Amino acid sequence: MFCVRTNSVTTSSAIQKARDDEFESGVRLGSLEWLQALDTPTLRTKMSVAAIATLARGTALVAPLGGFLAPFGGSGADVFSGTDLMSPDHARTVAVICFWIATVGHAWALVDWWRFGRPRDGNGIAAAFLAVAAAAGTLWFYGSSWSQTALLPILEVPIIATGVLGGIALIARLVGSRNCTMRESRLMEMGERLRSLPAGEQQSLLAERRDILEALRGRDLIDADLAKRAAAARLGDWWLLEKEHGTSSED
Repeated sequence: MFCVRTNSVTTSSAIQKARDDEFESGVRLGSLEWLQALDTPTLRTKMSVAAIATLARGTALVAPLGGFLAPFGGSGADVFSGTDLMSPDHARTVAVICFWIATVGHAWALVDWWRFGRPRDGNGIAAAFLAVAAAAGTLWFYGSSWSQTALLPILEVPIIATGVLGGIALIARLVGSRNCTMRESRLMEMGERLRSLPAGEQQSLLAERRDILEALRGRDLIDADLAKRAAAARLGDWWLLEKEHGTSSED
């Protein structure tokens, strides 16, 4: 649970982490500032909504797999197996729903990829490849049997749309991605939000950063040079220092 800064006695999640965490993978200053942002009431709602949106988008990106596997549980001449787990009509319905969700998800992901500055994103590349493979596999495995139904256009449109969007996303990400990760893009956006806060809130966050650095130095988790440069860095720019020290990685 994140604390709210109601008074000077309250200890934030970021300070508590700096004092108690083992940091087995090394200190990630950008992640500590991210916790500070989550503890800031002005930003918390926006960041919570963004986290929910990321989860929803991620679910939509793997939906093609559900669309491809749905007919495997059916029975009858127009599906792949006869396990009687799902009727042909239900299998078709599930497949169509999954591919429509995937279509929306890949359009959404492509827009976000562009909005965040075209970051390098291995998960996005994998999801785009999955969309192409699932769409092609579904049409290949089930196309001949589905062609016997009058619902063929309803079945094919979302599958083809998913495959096309996945192909566009795959090529765009492979050719047009810049040399920054999705995590770095999110941290840059977070920094802009922190620096747009009222002056009083920014001063509170800067004071809290000093407590974080003091805790890390007291535990010999960072050296004096890094602590000095971190204290002088702009609010929201700690991730740049962790990048210099080689501790930054993709989510």
